[in-house]
Amino acid sequence: MFKAKVYSPCYRIYLHLQYNEHVEAKSYGCLWDSRRNKWYFHNDEYVKFGIKNDIDLHNKLRPHMIIDNKIQYLHL
Repeated sequence: MFKAKVYSPCYRIYLHLQYNEHVEAKSYGCLWDSRRNKWYFHNDEYVKFGIKNDIDLHNKLRPHMIIDNKIQYLHL
């Protein structure tokens, strides 16, 4: 039987990458959110791929969450 993690949408961390930057996005383990037209990953992958601790990568990708239709950027 297939087992999958179930995440709440509020734990999605979005990146400022365009759809055509799919190779880079997939290298971080991102998924495509077709409702918001943004690449995202879940909180545990944010730590796993080292974006949280790499200041240059963090500034380039500008990770953020969308809560109540407002963007909240994640800070180091």
